[in-house]
Amino acid sequence: FLSEFDAKNYVNMLVLSKIDSAVIYAHSHVGHCYYPTEVGHMHEGLNGRDILGEVIDHCHKNDISAVVYYSLIFDCWAYKNNPDWRIIKVDGKEAAERSRYGVCCPNSPYRDYAVAHVKEICKNFDFEGIRFDMTFWPFVCYCVHCQRKFVKEVGGELPKVVNWEDSKWVSFQREREEWLVDFASLLTSTVRKIKPGVSVEHQSSTYIYGWQMGVTTKLAKECDFLQGDFYGDSLQGSFARKFFYNLSENLPYGFETSSNANLWDHTAIKPKELLMTKVYATLSDGGAFVFIDAIDPVGTLNKTVYERMGEIFSETKKYEKHLGGTLCQDVAIYLSTESKFDFSENGKTVDDSNIFNTNMPHVNACRNVCKTLISSHIPFGVVTKKNLNDLSQHRTLILPNVLMIDEEEIDAFRNYVYSGGNLYASKYTSLFTKDGKRKDDFLLSDVFGISYVSETKENFTYIAPVEGANYLFCEYSQKYPLGLNGVQIKVVVRKGSKVLGKIVLPYTDSHDTTRFASIHSNPPGVATDYPAVIFNQFGKGKVIYVTGDLENTDIHSDIFINLIKLLSTPFSFEADAPKSVEITMFHQEDKHRFIINLISFQKELPNIPVDGIKVKIRLGNKHIKRLIRLPEEDKVRFEFKDDELEFTAPRLETFLMLALDYD
Repeated sequence: FLSEFDAKNYVNMLVLSKIDSAVIYAHSHVGHCYYPTEVGHMHEGLNGRDILGEVIDHCHKNDISAVVYYSLIFDCWAYKNNPDWRIIKVDGKEAAERSRYGVCCPNSPYRDYAVAHVKEICKNFDFEGIRFDMTFWPFVCYCVHCQRKFVKEVGGELPKVVNWEDSKWVSFQREREEWLVDFASLLTSTVRKIKPGVSVEHQSSTYIYGWQMGVTTKLAKECDFLQGDFYGDSLQGSFARKFFYNLSENLPYGFETSSNANLWDHTAIKPKELLMTKVYATLSDGGAFVFIDAIDPVGTLNKTVYERMGEIFSETKKYEKHLGGTLCQDVAIYLSTESKFDFSENGKTVDDSNIFNTNMPHVNACRNVCKTLISSHIPFGVVTKKNLNDLSQHRTLILPNVLMIDEEEIDAFRNYVYSGGNLYASKYTSLFTKDGKRKDDFLLSDVFGISYVSETKENFTYIAPVEGANYLFCEYSQKYPLGLNGVQIKVVVRKGSKVLGKIVLPYTDSHDTTRFASIHSNPPGVATDYPAVIFNQFGKGKVIYVTGDLENTDIHSDIFINLIKLLSTPFSFEADAPKSVEITMFHQEDKHRFIINLISFQKELPNIPVDGIKVKIRLGNKHIKRLIRLPEEDKVRFEFKDDELEFTAPRLETFLMLALDYD
C-alpha cells in the first residue's frame, strides 16, 4: 500500500481541480501516521518517507493552503495496542469487536496520546489549518474511566436504561456532552498555544444527529469555523447550511460531500450535474464547498474526479467575489441540541438497537419547517442557543416541539415576544427542563396564554377549526378535522387567549386494536372542548401555540404557513417559483447592495429550466439604482412602487445570482 504515491502528482491533481485549500492526512482512522513519528505508529508502506511534509511543500509551491487532518477517537492502532483505552459498551464488550473501526475513549489515557501527537505535528510542520475528525461518541461508553468520572462528578453507577424523565439518566447524558467538549477544548488549546495563527476545526456534521453522539452547540466554541460532511438530499443540505451559518464562529463555514456516489463505492463518481448543483447550493447559502475523494490504497488518484471538479469550480469561482453579507432571515427555526431524542425511548436499554432507529421529533420538525419555508419562498434561518441575544433580528421565531429547555432560553423567548417578536410553539415546548424534570405547567404558560392539564391517551388525534377560523385550515372542517399521528397536550386557556382549533379524538383508543370504528384508520368521532390551536398576545408580540406538532406533517404545510402569516406578513421577499427553487438574499450594507440567489435543485437532474419566476422584494424607502445579473452584469428590468421591487427573473437552469444596488 502507498507504493505508487507521488506527492507532486498528488498536488498536480489538486491544481487540476482548481481548489484553494487541501485537507491532508497526518493520521487516519486506522491510526497510521504519514510522517516519521515518535509518538504513534507510521504507515509501514512508506518505509520512513515523510509524505505529509512532501504534500504540504508542494501545496505551498502552488499557492494551496494546507489543512492537516487528524482522526480522533477512531484509531485502530491505538485501540489494538492499548486495551485500557478502548470504549466499552453497556454489555461489557469492547466496542470494536468484529468491526473495522477501533474506537478509543477520550476519558482514558488516550487523551494524552492524542495531545502528544498534536504537539508533534504542530512543532514539525508548517500548515494553515488543522481538522479534527470524528469528535463524537460512537457508542455510549461504560469503561472504568467514564465510571470514575461519573462517580466523582455525579455519584453512583452509570445508568444503563434510557429515561428522559429520570434525572440520573439525563445527568449522564449531560456529562457525556461536557466530557466531549472538554476533550475538544484540550486539543484546540494545544494547537493554539503552539500555532496561534492556525485555524482549528472539529467535525461538525454530527450536531444534527442523535443524542448518542453527545454533540451540542457548546462544541462550536472549539472551532474557528464549522465544517461537516453530508450525503443526503437538497433539504438536508439547506437545513445544515442555515444551521452552520448562524452557529459558526467565523464565516464562511465549510459544507462537504463526497465526489463518489457514496462512501462505500470507491469508483462510482457523482454526475457532474449533481456536484455542480451542490456547489451552487452552497454558494447560495454563503458557504464554502469542500469535496471528498478517497485515495486508492496504492497511493494514486482518479484523474477524472479532479478534471470534473476543475470544470465545476471554473464555473463557480466567478461568483465568489460577490459573496458575503448578512443573510435575510425573517423567520428563525430554533434547534435545541439537547432535544435530539424521543420520549418513546424511555425504558429501553442502551444496547437496544431500536434507540438508534427512533425518530427525533424535535429535529424532524425543524427539518420539516425548513422544507415548508423553502417551498413557500419565505426567508428563514436556523438558530440555536448561541443566537439568543440576537432574536430581535427575526420577525418570527419557531419553537417546534422543543423537548427540553433551560432558564436562559425561557428568559430570552419571553423577552423576545414581550418586546414585539412573534412566536410559534408546539407540543412539549417548555414542559421539560434540561435536567429531565417535567414541570406542572409550561414554563412559558404566560406567553402561550394557556395552562397544562394532561395528555391524550389516544396516539392518533385530530384538530377541528372553531367557527370563524375555517380559513386557516384549508379544506378541513369540524366534520372533517385534520389528523395528527401522535398524542396532543390537553390545556386550558387563560383570560385573553383566543382558541382557533379544538382537539377531536377518534371513536376508540388506537392502543386497543380489538375495538375500532374503521378497519384501517381511526376516524374522528369525539369532539372535545380542549383547545388545540391558541392565539395569544403577550406584551407587544403575538403567539400561536399548537398542542400537537402540526408543523411536522407535510400534508399540513399550507395550514402551518397560514398560522405563520397570521403572526407576521408580508415578508422581505416572495416569489411564485416552483417548490424545487430556493431563494436566499444577503444584505451587503457596506456596498449598498443586496445579493439575491435562486437555486433550482430538482429531484431528477439535469434540471428542467424554469422561466417566468416573478419575485417581489420589500426594501423600505431605499432608492434603487439598478438590478443586474452576475457575473455578467446584464441589466434586469424591474418595477418599483410603494417600496416594493418586482421583477421577472431570467431563465433559471440551476443557479442565478442577482445584485440589487441602491443609493
